[in-house]
Amino acid sequence: MKTKRRWVVLGVVFGFLVLCAAVFAYLALFAGFYAASDRPMGAYVGTATLDFLGDQPCYQVAANRYDQPIFIDPPGAFQQASMEYADAIQLIYETFGSEYQLKPFSEKNYHMYEAFGWQLPTDDEALRKQGSNLTKFLDIYENSEKRWFLTPVGWTLAPR
Repeated sequence: MKTKRRWVVLGVVFGFLVLCAAVFAYLALFAGFYAASDRPMGAYVGTATLDFLGDQPCYQVAANRYDQPIFIDPPGAFQQASMEYADAIQLIYETFGSEYQLKPFSEKNYHMYEAFGWQLPTDDEALRKQGSNLTKFLDIYENSEKRWFLTPVGWTLAPR
């Protein structure tokens, strides 16, 4: 009787281990492991200077689980920034648009604007500063929009 009970216990333990391995394999190969890098976890107390954002309520910043600054309301912050940095965005589009096939500025294609914002070809210091602030803003916005998953090919960014 004891050997039969031992085999049952071993079978249950083995079945549980197989189930755990199957769930792990599914997550690792298909779904990925969610990093939760887009969720506010507390007040941001890092070293990044956020003075350029001003005191707009939509620019309220928190820290994610990796202590990166993120916006609490990313869509609202993006909409406000689109208006505040409109001149820099327009200059980026006019200057680099045809060479790099830029599409109009939006939440789906802001990455090239982030790259070009700090290097605007202009003598207007206010416009140059606006472009630099646009790049800083988009860096924080990018942190706010990241939904990272660990997959077999490494960390991948999931679409929103």
